[in-house]
Amino acid sequence: MKNKLICILAALTAVLFILNAAAADYSFKVPNAETYVMLEPDGTMSISVEYTFENLGQKLDYIDIGLPNNNYVLGEIQVRLNGAENSAIKVTETDYSQSGLRYGITLEMRGASIPNGESGTVEVLIPNLRKNMFDATSETYDEETVEFVGFEFAPNYFGKKFVKGSTAYSFTIGFPAGVPADRVYYYTPKNWPGNEEPDAWITDDGRVVYKWTSDNANAYSEYIFGGKYPKNILTTAANIVAPSSSGSGGSSSNDSWWEPVLGVLLCVVPVFGFIFFVFYKIVKSFKDFSKPSGSPALRSYLPPEIKSDGEGIKRGLTAVEAAILLEVDLERVISMILYGLSKKEVIEVTSQDPLEVKVVEPLPDSLYEYERNFVEALQKSSLNEKKKAMRETMHRLILSVTKKMEGFSVKETREYYQSICDKAWAQVEAAETAEMKSKLLGDNFGWAMLEEEPEKKIEETFTSYDMLPPTWWWRVDPGYRRSSPIFTHSSGPSDSSGSSSGSGEKHSSGSSTSSSKPSMMPVLPGAMFARSITNAARSFGTSTVGNMTQFKSSVKNRTNPAPVRNSSGGSSSSGGSSCACACACASCACACAGGGR
Repeated sequence: MKNKLICILAALTAVLFILNAAAADYSFKVPNAETYVMLEPDGTMSISVEYTFENLGQKLDYIDIGLPNNNYVLGEIQVRLNGAENSAIKVTETDYSQSGLRYGITLEMRGASIPNGESGTVEVLIPNLRKNMFDATSETYDEETVEFVGFEFAPNYFGKKFVKGSTAYSFTIGFPAGVPADRVYYYTPKNWPGNEEPDAWITDDGRVVYKWTSDNANAYSEYIFGGKYPKNILTTAANIVAPSSSGSGGSSSNDSWWEPVLGVLLCVVPVFGFIFFVFYKIVKSFKDFSKPSGSPALRSYLPPEIKSDGEGIKRGLTAVEAAILLEVDLERVISMILYGLSKKEVIEVTSQDPLEVKVVEPLPDSLYEYERNFVEALQKSSLNEKKKAMRETMHRLILSVTKKMEGFSVKETREYYQSICDKAWAQVEAAETAEMKSKLLGDNFGWAMLEEEPEKKIEETFTSYDMLPPTWWWRVDPGYRRSSPIFTHSSGPSDSSGSSSGSGEKHSSGSSTSSSKPSMMPVLPGAMFARSITNAARSFGTSTVGNMTQFKSSVKNRTNPAPVRNSSGGSSSSGGSSCACACACASCACACAGGGR
């Protein structure tokens, strides 16, 4: 028996040596790699990987894709080459005796093979892969124990001897829709060269997304990612597998004695020289998971995808939308919407404490969506309803700006709108009379509020001048009606239409008439008017959303949630782990160096 084993091993070694020599001409670079795992409520996962590579060796004609298991439908798999479907590519279940992969598929490139010296991108989507989840450690919330399910996943990697250079790599997890952001955990990545903490955001359909990126990764190392979420989200427990220390790719005890030996040999030694493991980009929503920039510590309320690189300036944003892009404090954004609606004669604050707001009916057709949502929030009867509606208004506004910025440069666009703010203040400062300074400030009030500290700027600008509040300011602060008029400041048509400095912002008046306006406004020191702006914003914010700090946190948790780390890794509540390795060789460690053709 011992001699038989030695002979078989010797024969295999000779065959491997010959095949390996024949495949020695395979060589390629992988400048970009993206892996996506989208988790569904039924416990299935859709796996997608996109590889861009440059072929430096012989033509690439076969691609073996290792999977955690074979619980997929072959006919559902989609393949693209350079962004388009290619009928020349045939997808079959991988042959273990040839590839060394117990689970997976083979792409027979045939007429679509990539020649030497050319580049190409191969994408494959494998939807509805079943039985990859395991019971994970539970968590306690308000003395209530919540059970979790988790998963671990090792993306595909290639034989080190065939890969040249580094890879800009990203790995993205999309959790099932509707899971609260504070109940979605990630496991610390293993062997990952980038930041351990991912970027995080919530998509329009309510999915929490975690994304890791690194420009210093490579295509031949094994990286392992994972996470967990509440078990009660699952619509069925059919796809939860029992934990196993050997992993989903482990060999079976019913296999013949030579299968594990052959499997190890084929995993450790690259047999046919080259194997790609590639997948198709998951769904259109995953296209929006663009690479974020900046440190997670600098994260604010904008989703990370808005910070992706683009070209050119996005013009036509309103002052409020520009404030969102510049990530102005949300309390000031709320007050800016209030000021804009007051200037348009749509709303009138009749009492600040308690807050009472009079709304013109019917609303002008030209109002922006966020203005309509704002008015609807104001008309809610209880504080809780106002808070919920206002949070939804801010959420929609942030996502709307994010959508508008697709394909444009965030940096250039921010600089553009900051320049509009600077020009507005330059005009105010250059004016020679108090009346002209006040009028210019009132006409461009929205853009002036983009200043980092607008109240301080007003104090400085009007140090030696009297300040005439905008003619519409009495709609914001009813106290101005009771002020003794010192200076007549009649309103003209331009006060309701405004001036936009080329912004594209529209203004329209409601049904209120000019006879309802005070014909005279008080002259104030700049410091006093600056305080009235601050007081009005705080009073209005507290009356509509309650605790402003909690409100801002709740908005941020929807648009750009802080990722939640779980240090327990993939350990299950029963003490084992189930590693859903894409490489699926003889152990959970997935020590594949090629494993295929």
